[in-house]
Formats: sequence, C-alpha cells, structure tokens
Amino acid sequence: LGQRSAGTVVLPSAGQVGTGAPIRIRGTRSMFLSNEPLLYIDGVRVDSDPNLGPSQRGGRWMSRMNDLNPDEILSIEIIKGPSAATLYGTEASNGVIQIITKKGVVGETRFDMSMRTGLNWYDNPAERAGKRYWINPASGQIEGVNVYEHEEQFGTGPIFTTGQAGGLSVNLGGGTDALRYFASVSYDDETGVVHWNWDKRFDTRANLDIVLSEKLLMQVRSGYVRRKTSLAQTGTGFYSDPFSNLIWANPTTLNQPRRGFFVAPPEEWSKVETRSDVDRITTGMTLNYTPAAWFTHRVTVGLDLSDSRDWSLWPRQPGGTSHFWASYGLGRKEYAEVGRRFYTADYGGSATYGLFSPDLSFTTSVGLQYYRREFNILSAIGENFAAPPLTTISGGATTSSAEAVEANATLGFFVQQQVDWRNRVFVTGAVRFDDNSAFGKEFDAAVYPKLSATWVVNEEPFWNVDWVSQLRIRTAWGAAGQQPGAFDAPRLYTPGVGYGDQPALLPGSYGNPQLKPERSEELEYGLDAGLFDGRVGVEFTRHSRNIGDAIVQAPLAPSTGFPGGQVVNLGEVKAWGNELSVNVGLLDRPRLSWDLGIQYATMESRIETLGGLTQIAVGGRNEHRPGYSVGALFGVRVVSATIDSQGLVTEALCDQGTGSTGADPGGALIPCSRAKRLHIGPATPTWQIGATNTFTLFRNLRLAVRVEGNGGHHQINTELRAIHNLGNSEVILRKNDPMVQATRIYDNDLMGLYKGGFLRLKEVSATYDLPRAWAQGLGAYSGSVSLSARNLMMLWTAEHGWSTPRDGRVTPPIGGVWVWDPEVRSSGQVSTNLQTVMPAFSSAALTIRMSF
Repeated sequence: LGQRSAGTVVLPSAGQVGTGAPIRIRGTRSMFLSNEPLLYIDGVRVDSDPNLGPSQRGGRWMSRMNDLNPDEILSIEIIKGPSAATLYGTEASNGVIQIITKKGVVGETRFDMSMRTGLNWYDNPAERAGKRYWINPASGQIEGVNVYEHEEQFGTGPIFTTGQAGGLSVNLGGGTDALRYFASVSYDDETGVVHWNWDKRFDTRANLDIVLSEKLLMQVRSGYVRRKTSLAQTGTGFYSDPFSNLIWANPTTLNQPRRGFFVAPPEEWSKVETRSDVDRITTGMTLNYTPAAWFTHRVTVGLDLSDSRDWSLWPRQPGGTSHFWASYGLGRKEYAEVGRRFYTADYGGSATYGLFSPDLSFTTSVGLQYYRREFNILSAIGENFAAPPLTTISGGATTSSAEAVEANATLGFFVQQQVDWRNRVFVTGAVRFDDNSAFGKEFDAAVYPKLSATWVVNEEPFWNVDWVSQLRIRTAWGAAGQQPGAFDAPRLYTPGVGYGDQPALLPGSYGNPQLKPERSEELEYGLDAGLFDGRVGVEFTRHSRNIGDAIVQAPLAPSTGFPGGQVVNLGEVKAWGNELSVNVGLLDRPRLSWDLGIQYATMESRIETLGGLTQIAVGGRNEHRPGYSVGALFGVRVVSATIDSQGLVTEALCDQGTGSTGADPGGALIPCSRAKRLHIGPATPTWQIGATNTFTLFRNLRLAVRVEGNGGHHQINTELRAIHNLGNSEVILRKNDPMVQATRIYDNDLMGLYKGGFLRLKEVSATYDLPRAWAQGLGAYSGSVSLSARNLMMLWTAEHGWSTPRDGRVTPPIGGVWVWDPEVRSSGQVSTNLQTVMPAFSSAALTIRMSF
C-alpha cells in the first residue's frame, strides 16, 4: 500500500521478518489517540493494530495486518476524508481500508498454484557499521576499529547472514449459478538476517456464494491463520540485540570475552527467545435480499478472534550473575496471553425511485451498525530459576502477574439521500448518529453529517474539448470522529496497599464525565480526467480538515489527590494537503509499451489551540505546541561555541527565537544556559512521492522499476547520541569540535538529529507470462515466472543530496556517525525518537504461478 495511493504513507517497521508497519492516511492529526485507519475484510471490522507482540527495541512491531495472505485478496479500497463519514462514523477520522477477498466464478474448478523462494540480506553491512574509536594504551593514539570486520576475521564469522524465504499457495475456485466457491491454503517460512529471526505462517480460507432464491444471496467468508514468529531483539536489556551490540561496540574490550561488543558477543544473542505465536479466525456472513429491483437489503455479521502467546526468555546460565547478562543470567521469563475480539453487525437498505422528472433518480439508504471489541491480557514474570532446564514462570523463585480487560462498543445509525440527474450530476446528503461506551456519561451521542457532489462534465452536450475524453469534478464535506480510550472518561482507583498494610483503593485516574469524541470536519475537492483518448489519467484532490474537541492530557492540580493528568477535549488541530496521481501511456507498440505512474502528496498540520496550555510533552524532543505541527520537534539551537585546550566549553551562544544564525550583529544570541527550546521541524513526513515505470516487451515480458520516498521532517536517532555518550566516536575522543561539545551539554538529544527525507529504489521486478503452448505442455492453462527485489539502494537523502552512498548512510549535522536507514522510525504514534531499531533489509524473490 505504501506510497502507491497518494496520501497513504507506510512508516517502515524494524528490519525483521514477522513485523509490520504503522499506516498514515493524510498524515498525523490526533495528538493523543490512534492515527491508524480502520480495517475491514469483506465488510467485517478486524484487528489491524501495528504495535503488538513482545516488546522490542523501539516499541512493539508486530501487526495483525501481516496475518493476511496476499494471494487471497481480490481488491483493496482506501477510503479517505468525508467518504468515510456516513458508513463508518466514530473511529473513521483516520480513514478506512476495505479488503475484499477472492470468490468463485461460474465454471469448472480451476486451480491456481504459486511457489516462492527468496533471500533477505543487508547490503554492505561492514561499511555501514563503520568504526568505533578508542585510545590505544600501547600507542596513546586514537584509533578506529570496525568491530563487524573484526568479528568476521577473528570471531564467529559474519554477524548478519543471508536468510532464506519460501512459500507455497494453492487456490481453487468454480461453481454453478446456485453455488460458487473459493478455497485456499498456503504456507510461508522466512528467515531474516540473523538465523533466530524467523516467521512461519499457515493459513486457509473458504468463501461461498449461495443463491438461496432469486431474491436472496448468502455470502460466507472464513479465514484461519496460525503463525509462529521468533524476533531478533528484546525490549528489556541488550543481551540478545545484534544491532545494539554492534552500534554501541567498544574497542577497549576487543581482547576480552565481549570481543568489542556492547554487552555480549554474537554466540550469546540467540540464547534469548523472543516469540509470538498467534491463532486467528476471521469469519463473516452477508445476506443480500432484493425483494424488488428497486429495493435492496444487506445484513452482515462477523467476528475476528485472535489469541497470541508472547514471551521473552533468558535461560539461566551456568555463570549466573557473572554471565554477560548480569542478573538476567539467573534466568527470567516475561509471558503474556492476549485475546483480541472484534464483533460486527451491520444492516443497510436502499430504495431507488424516480420523482418529479424522468431525468431525476433518487436513492434513499438507511443503515444500522453495532461494533464491539474486547481485549484480555494475562501476563506474568518469573525470575531466578533454580537450574538451567527450568523455563516456566512457576520455575522462578520470584514471580508476579497481572490481568487487564478492556471492552468498547459502538452503535450507529445513518440516513442517506442521493439524487442523480441524467446520470451525470450526483448529489448525496447524509447524517449519522453514534453512541460509544467510551463517551463520558454526560455526553449523549455524536452526530456526523455529510454532503457531496459529482459532475461528469464531459457528458454535457456543450463539451467539445477533444483532447479531454473524460472530466469529472467532485467535492465533499463531512464529519467523522474518534472515540476516547476505554478508561479515559470514568474515575478509576487502583488496588494497592493502604494504611496499616491493609488492602486499599488508591487514586488512579481522575476521569471526565463530559468527555466527547474528537470531531473532525473535512472539505475536499478535486477532479478526475482522462486525456488524449485515455492515454493520460489524472486524479487530483485538495483536502483540508479541522479537528475540534481534540483530546489531550492536561496536568492536574496536586490538590485533587490523583496522579498524572486528566483527559479532556481542549485542543483544535488543522490539517491540509494535496494528492495527485498521474498515469501515462508513453508508448504503445506491438513489441514494446511503456507506462508511467506517479503519485505525489503533501500533508501538513498545525495545532491551533491547546485550551490555554502552552505545550504538552510527548517524549524525547517531541512536543505539542500551538502554531506548530502535531508532535513537532523542539530543541536548543547552539549557534556558536568556543572551547579551551582541554575541550571544555568556555562560551556557547544559542538562538533566542528570532531565527538568527549568528550573522545578525544586533545581539539576537544569548548564552545557551538561558536558551529555550525552539522549533526544529515536523516529526512526520509532509510530502511523499512514488513513481513506477513499467515496460512490456513482446506482450509477454513486463519489467517494472519503482522509486519511493518522503520527507519534509526531522528525526532523532538516540543511538547516535549514545555512541557519543559512551565515548566511542572520534569527535568525542578528540574533543576538538566546539559545536559538538556545546550541543552535548545543552541538548544532548540533538547529537542524533537529522533530516528524514529520502528517495529509495524500492522495487525492481520482471514477470514473464508463459506462452499458451508452453503452459499446456506443463499441463496448465496459463503460467508466469516473476523475479523481484526490494529495498535495493538509497538514491537521495535530505542530509547529503544525490551524493549519498548507495548503502543509504546519512551523516547527521553533528558528530559524524552513520545512520543506517533514514526511513526506519519508532513504532510510537507521534514520537520520532528511535534507538537501535533493526534497519530494513533488502530482499529478492522468485515466484512461479500456474493455473490448471
């Protein structure tokens, strides 16, 4: 999905198989709530949370969307802006992704089989790892050591290896006029760039379309997946983390058991297990009842059930606390059983009729939806195992446990009226009413109106522009919302130990009985055009949104007796942007055709007010401040500095907010000790671009090259800051850079600041459709062979322009330490600080598809 639909940005996750990625449609707009779109499969709301699984460096990286088998998907629709308002209401302000799975067609049973084999690797990892520095006690000189190369030559060999990937999928479909069927089964087994990172997935699907009568059609859609994943990192400690141990390497321990690595050498990393096993069932049934040609009804019921078992295990080591893992050498296990349930009940009815004039057609629609989701989490920790074979929670000398339950339900009703004039002008008005269990008890229900219009201009009698074969002008305005968290509105107390060591209820969260959903009102307008007999297709949309009643966490007065803050509707956010898609048939010859597709979008936001608050800290250097984008970055700007012969800062001057760069002689600079944090820039991309060139040779061979990128934002990679803090960078050991020395003192996080923009050669593929005679010789109806590769090279970065090395390194403005991949981010909703997150790897796959 990423960048292929203008305005839809996928923020890549860690470079591990089995992980997913957050998705943003038209940018980041909510300051406190989720910015993820809703996901529906065949009309059933399902789980798409991208931040699940065991804790990892940088967050939780597993996504339920990764459970889907692409071979089962027929189509994907991305619903943006006002179009989502009527049908989806509360929760739809971030957009909706609707996936339709394949179905059978009338005819004999057809079999489709695909086989895939591939590789995953890091390009040039030794060079990208770079050198870490130390003062050699023998020579007294500062020397650099590439610990990756050192391990290759004198240790256990390459740290990162080439992982194998393979998969087999078999589909069948067919049927009669009364019964159509589709079924599939698939198995995938993939290994990442370290051997203990693997993902094994088995899934099945069965879809039925049953004609019960001339007026009644029943559709049944069911899918099951069992998935087992072993991840490369953990969220606690650095003991199994290859990237932390490499990035924070220390040459002073080269001749010690650590062999220069941060905590432990490579042979110790795979001893830690970080696992997630998932069983998931998604099923739904839709009844379509058409009592008359002008009158239709649809009822959908469905559920999405997933049960996961997540754990991280540090087995007890013979050396106990003297092991590399310190106290974890005694053994530790963190375990969680997570049950997630999504329920859907949806009714929709439409009546189409004519009134007043034969040129007018009316369609009246009504709908009623009920959605419910439930989360159950049972977690436990066991520590200090008596002997190495013990790995259960109960085997720990010290154990603890916790249980969490959460439920949320939405009931919605809508009425919609569409007017069609001569099948060329369409006007639609609708209103939706929603109630949600998370609303405060003093708030009744949310009302979301919608109004849209479309005009097919090229069908008008006056249209005579020959080179514009199609022109459709459209506009829409609508409201949608997003409900608060399940426990944001009620006042809560936490069980604990009270007076006299007796059980007691202690203040937990203050609550807010007046809490309302965030409400967004969006206006969009645009056009769809076909030019030069359809050889050029253009889609353009301009959108602007106002998010009112924005939810934030305001600080509480200590006199309330409750800790933390109160969740309130205080803020207002504006967001806007443009989306452009252009598809051009540049060449169409019998032996050669060339098609070009380009997608470009901008997406920006600005906080208008925080209800009197001047700022809200998000984490790291991300803050919400009026006048700036959501979660923007702020920091102390060191403009000039001087140091003495020992490298100590004697004077440092900082920007005081006038935008001075030191050239202003009017005294715009102040001592950094009195400087305040100033705006650095947005924390999420403000533009994105994607371009695909597709060449078809001799009608059978298709070649495609895809370039993608985004930018306009900054990121802070705190692993760089840590390298300097550990004293393993050349600039720190030499103490000869005044700006570095001053920045470390006055805003250490900015030692890892860099511009996040990039352009990447994202995908290259070649597909050959077998000639019919060749396929028949193999006993098949048709077949194809595809070879594809992804994440091949970085073409441009905002830090260094087109001169960036091919392996994608980026040098931050201070410190001279490499960033492996500017595209990788933290999994947090707004915060952009990331630390030792495994970067994305390159991959290649050979796929053979046959139809019988």
